[in-house]
Amino acid sequence: MNALLIPLMLAVPALCIAWLLPGLDPLGRAMVGAAGSLSLFLLTAQTMLVLEMWSPAGGAAAVGAFCLVMAAVRLLRGGGRPAAAPAAREHADAEDEDWLFDE
Repeated sequence: MNALLIPLMLAVPALCIAWLLPGLDPLGRAMVGAAGSLSLFLLTAQTMLVLEMWSPAGGAAAVGAFCLVMAAVRLLRGGGRPAAAPAAREHADAEDEDWLFDE
């Protein structure tokens, strides 16, 4: 049971974190999602161990609750639609200007 719980606890937050970042390319979203998922998993385990409340079911419930909060933030913030990346537009506009080489 515990061996099946670990991949689930790592995959669900990774997908939630990746869903919160629509402006990144897919590889960037996957990298940030994996790193954030691992961080969330380790922080949850460490917090529960310090408080002497560790249990696999409790850890899954805590990570699941955090994922629900992330999903609610995404739905309230963007309505489920991917937002345009303003930094990418600004970067594209900056490439058109050659002000650095003007005399």
